[in-house]
Amino acid sequence: MSEWDKNVGVLVAEIKMMEASYKGFYWLVEGPSDIRFFSTRKRENVELVVAGGKKNVVGAILALSTEPVNSRILGIVDADIDWLIPGYVRPDNVITTDPRDLEGVLLRSGAYFKVLAEFADPSKVNAFEARHKCTVLDYVRNISMFFGRIRAVNDLNFCVSLKKYKPQTFMHKGAWIYDFEWALKVAIEKGVCDTVEELKQKMESLPEVDIWNYVRGHDAVNIFAGGLLAELNRGTKVDSDRVELVLRSGIDEAEYSQTKLHKMIDAWHTSKALAVN
Repeated sequence: MSEWDKNVGVLVAEIKMMEASYKGFYWLVEGPSDIRFFSTRKRENVELVVAGGKKNVVGAILALSTEPVNSRILGIVDADIDWLIPGYVRPDNVITTDPRDLEGVLLRSGAYFKVLAEFADPSKVNAFEARHKCTVLDYVRNISMFFGRIRAVNDLNFCVSLKKYKPQTFMHKGAWIYDFEWALKVAIEKGVCDTVEELKQKMESLPEVDIWNYVRGHDAVNIFAGGLLAELNRGTKVDSDRVELVLRSGIDEAEYSQTKLHKMIDAWHTSKALAVN
């Protein structure tokens, strides 16, 4: 069974089976990339369990709320746009990335510069930043925000499936430029709103907050990889998977220890009387 084919029942059964021979702590994470990130950053008496999505993490913890094991389970999920959903409450033993997802945390860390060092031609980076009057990261963030606002409107309205709605679809061939009008039209075709005008109005009416709150990490990585391929590459192979790999391994432990995510994990374990590494 694929990690993404799990449901709450399967996940609960998996944890109960593990309980037969293990009495330590569990971190429930959304997917395989989270496992790869946390596998070298977890405590010794912690077992990582991939849940197959945020809903399964929260659902399993709620389903186990009356079981003794519940006090030893920590859910780690993406914040997404939960802050925008009225009345949304998560269980006390579920914490979130800040501000939106793990990829956003990594892109804003020193790991970003390691991606550039691995795949980008410095002269091309300098030329691009001079031409656009912003850093490569700012450009990635700003493009990602556009798609993130479309996703936010969708999440607050009809919640249609946007799994195949990827920024690379709307990128001009051979240039790191995106056709936003096309992206809006496709969003309408998928049912996000009834008209382009309505979608634009709802995007503009979203709260003004830190831009990163609207940046979906997988979109940002997709956009970053597109730019490396189209304009910044120095001849090395690059795609989204390779960018994510460098991001996951590239954040220094000293920097990671200062993130809100790490501090929240520490605080939860401290509350469980577990010594912090």
